[in-house]
Amino acid sequence: MRFKHEPELILQELGIDSPEEIDLDLIAFTLNASVRRAPLSGCEGQIVGTHSRAIITINNNADPRRQRFSLGHELGHWVNDRGKNLTYRCSDADMRRYTASRTDFTLQKEVRANGFSAKLLMPGYIFNRYHPEREISAETVNFLSKLFNVSRTSASIRLVEASDRPCMIVCWSPTGKRKWYFRSSTVPEAVWPHRMILQPSVTFGETNAVEVDADQWIDSIRAEDYTLIESQYYNGYDHLSLLWWTDESPLQYDNF
Repeated sequence: MRFKHEPELILQELGIDSPEEIDLDLIAFTLNASVRRAPLSGCEGQIVGTHSRAIITINNNADPRRQRFSLGHELGHWVNDRGKNLTYRCSDADMRRYTASRTDFTLQKEVRANGFSAKLLMPGYIFNRYHPEREISAETVNFLSKLFNVSRTSASIRLVEASDRPCMIVCWSPTGKRKWYFRSSTVPEAVWPHRMILQPSVTFGETNAVEVDADQWIDSIRAEDYTLIESQYYNGYDHLSLLWWTDESPLQYDNF
């Protein structure tokens, strides 16, 4: 995903070097964007701007972590989508867009704004100091979520993207339908999660670093022959499963 101005460069230019220094209101000010907070109906954030200045309004009835992500999202629009006139009203659903088709340009912009927000809130040069020695688990996600003041979903995705260990985060609807997933660079593209969980009421729950049969989550004939480490949680909308291959050898056979 490409940005017109990389979030990490924005932070580095301001001398930001720790999670507690990531002050989005200050960052917005340096980007010529004014931030207001007020009750909003039907959206979590909105932006109105011209070539040089913007006004961002954030729904102050939302959870504080959602407010931070929404502000990062609107700054993503400001950095990447500005033109003669810029107007966006972004809903709760827009803030949870992680994938888009190549032909849906409007949705692509929302996905890009979410990616910008995640990297602004959890820049790699800071984020990578805190996760390499920790297990890929719900406990680590909770730690990162608190440290960077972001949601567990955002922390999970960023952890998987940044990790050099084989892992995957999968989002499921309450009915068991797969909605989206991300794999780390060390998981072969031939490895897929199931499209549907047939018994969601039995399968879904809250777990942390539990060893399970891989075929519970992975759609592969070979998945019945090995185990992986599972962590699960519910984010208020969907169920998420964080998967970690502590033994990488089965992935060599799935890479065909």
